[in-house]
This record gives sequence, C-alpha cells and structure tokens, in this order.
Amino acid sequence: MGRTTDPASVRNLSGHEDSVGSQAPGALESVRSFLSLHDHEAGNDQSFPPARSTVEGWLRSRGLICPDEPADEPDLEWALEVQDALRARVHGNAIGTTDRAAAELLDEAAAESQLRLRFGTEPSVRPEGHGVRGAVGELLAVSFLAELDGSFRRLRECSAPDCTTILFDRSRNRTAKWCSMAACGNRNKVRRFRERERFRSRAETEAHESLGPEAPSAEARRQ
Repeated sequence: MGRTTDPASVRNLSGHEDSVGSQAPGALESVRSFLSLHDHEAGNDQSFPPARSTVEGWLRSRGLICPDEPADEPDLEWALEVQDALRARVHGNAIGTTDRAAAELLDEAAAESQLRLRFGTEPSVRPEGHGVRGAVGELLAVSFLAELDGSFRRLRECSAPDCTTILFDRSRNRTAKWCSMAACGNRNKVRRFRERERFRSRAETEAHESLGPEAPSAEARRQ
C-alpha cells in the first residue's frame, strides 16, 4: 500500500495541521506541510506515503498550480521523489550526516524547475518552470533560502514511530520530539505506561512462580 493507493479509499492528512507548535514560520510552513503529506487507508491509523493524487490536490489547494494547469503523472511522481529527498535532508540534519544522493537529486530538481537568481530591490530565487515543476520549484527555493538562514535545520521528524509529520523545532536547545503533545506525545506516554505495567506484571509473575505454588500471589502481597 502506498502511492498507488486508490484515491477513493484514502483520506489525506498533512500532519497535525492544527498543532500550532509544529508549524514553521513564514513560507517555510509550505515546505513543512509538503513534507508531512501522507495518506490513510479508510479505518486504518497507519500512515502511508502520499499518492500522486494527494500531491496534486495539495498543490492545487495551496494555489501553487492553477485549476486549469495540467498535472501529469510523471511530474507528480517527480514531485514525490523531491519530497523523499527533502525528507532525507531533514533526517540527515538531525543525525549530522549528508545524504549525497538526496542532495544530487535536489540539485537536479532545482535545474529542472528552472530556478533563477533575481537581483533588484528584493533579491530572490524563483522558478521559471510551470505546472507541477514550477510549483515544486517554489518549494525548493524556500528550502534553499531556509538552508542559508539556518531555519531548515529546525525541521524535525516526529519521534512517534507511526507518524510521518515533520515539525518545526522552536525549542532553544532543539530537543522537540513530537509534532503534537496532545496527540503523538500523549500516545507515547500511554504506550510507555502500558509497557511498564506489562513488564511489572511479568516480573511479579516470574517471581511468584520461582517461589513455588505456596507463595502468595502478587495481588495478595499488595493487600
């Protein structure tokens, strides 16, 4: 299950969009949201990589491509490859490594979207490409400028194993772990509590069995 998922059977989520704490400042929020795109199978909380239709819908909802502009499947697949490469860069920043293959793909993508430097009263980096490639070029331009000012390095993967959301780490020492404390953070607390309870119960059972059948049960000892 993944990018070929039937669009009718999935619902798209762009991470925990309502969690203000995970959102990035300014234009970088569009990049964070793009990197957080994923699908859910109906009735299943597991996150799947986004389908091409999911990416197209997101680009159109953000006004990055016009309603009458075509979005060919090869271009949408290319957009997904760029998403993977940007996510690899986020992961590399967190662990202090550089994914050279991802960097090369992003360099090529920048050229394919025809990114151009523009000087003037407000210097900028803007794509001259159109459609999906121009739209992704906008995201690459924002990512590049964020690399220069250091804000891209504050993008982090949520620590929840079942969450693919990218968060913007606003903490002073850059130790944020959850895209949402109310969602992933709380689920992690519940998961750890249950694991501790299972471990304690198993340890008490093993201790009781080692003492023999005449030993009082753990429940009786607590009374």
